[in-house]
Amino acid sequence: MKDDLPALLRRSTRLTFFFLSIGCIGLAVWPEYKPYFGGFMVGIVGSLLGSYHLAWKATRIGEMAAAGRKSRGGFGFITRAAIGVFAALLSVEGLRFNLGATAAGIFALPLVTLLLGLFASHGIRKRQSTDERGEK
Repeated sequence: MKDDLPALLRRSTRLTFFFLSIGCIGLAVWPEYKPYFGGFMVGIVGSLLGSYHLAWKATRIGEMAAAGRKSRGGFGFITRAAIGVFAALLSVEGLRFNLGATAAGIFALPLVTLLLGLFASHGIRKRQSTDERGEK
């Protein structure tokens, strides 16, 4: 399980770069939609920061549980919500981007990561130990 988290973070980072590249292409092709593409891109970056924070908290809580200590806090929902609100405020008030596009960017990465995780766990569950080659 410990090896799954860095792989999931790499996948999330790659997805973020994919969405950012789509946003940059959209800005180049349709400059009149700058508030939408820009807001989506700021939301995606805020979402990635929230994902890194969640991975850090999960690792820290796991290490504390393995050491036999009890964790004082949870998974840092308030901090991740604050990151999302900061991304929205920066996008809307600072850069004059669209709030709806920013919210879509904030929710896009966790949703795609959840779907990819479900597909990956479905593939693992489908395989049996007897499916290996050479076993009878």
